[in-house]
Amino acid sequence: MKSKGLIRRERIIEYLDNIERQLKDIRSIPISSKDFFLNRENSIQIKAIKYSLACAIQDITRISAHIASTLSLWKVRESEAEAILALAEEGIITKEFAEKIKGMPSFRNRIIHDYLPNEFDAEKLYESLQDLDDFKEFSRFVLDWISKMD
Repeated sequence: MKSKGLIRRERIIEYLDNIERQLKDIRSIPISSKDFFLNRENSIQIKAIKYSLACAIQDITRISAHIASTLSLWKVRESEAEAILALAEEGIITKEFAEKIKGMPSFRNRIIHDYLPNEFDAEKLYESLQDLDDFKEFSRFVLDWISKMD
């Protein structure tokens, strides 16, 4: 029996609010192209962007892990990507969306370890900032699911 009563709604809402704050911070920095991430003069802004992006991704993984654990969607603690996929299995997010975002945790690890600047990572980071709507879509799915819990 899956116990939705143990879901910590308030905590999930805090994580979702934090995601929105992180996205606001990212959007406050003007980025014209991937070359922004190759320019060492932008290093402080790049670190701020990377930190905010990593925090937003971490909150997605925290929410996913909390729901997957509470609803016993994991047999054992698996990877963060598996937690995201488990939400799709439960119908909280769509399978297509889960496939699209399941790489977020490994991308977070890559940016945390400060591999930039290089051409490949500059391109990946720039691309990821062009699709920040994935965070809002995740939030919509989770909020919709929470609203149906009662």
